[in-house]
Amino acid sequence: MPHFYLHIRDGQWLVEDLDGTDLPDLDAARTEAERSARALLEIQQVDGAVLAGQSFEIADASGQVLAVVSLKDVLQLP
Repeated sequence: MPHFYLHIRDGQWLVEDLDGTDLPDLDAARTEAERSARALLEIQQVDGAVLAGQSFEIADASGQVLAVVSLKDVLQLP
């Protein structure tokens, strides 16, 4: 099973996922990033943080970024 890393990008800052996780494929990794983004948005809403371009970068074991999931993309507006 492939190993994916879900790094958090905030402008120039990168918080690396040092452990990663085994997931069946890139679609499953994208779904996990979206779930994690929603959880992060809930925390930011409670803390009053500003949503300004944060994203999850999905990387493979070699470090290559395969996809990017923007927090704004998963934000559901009423």
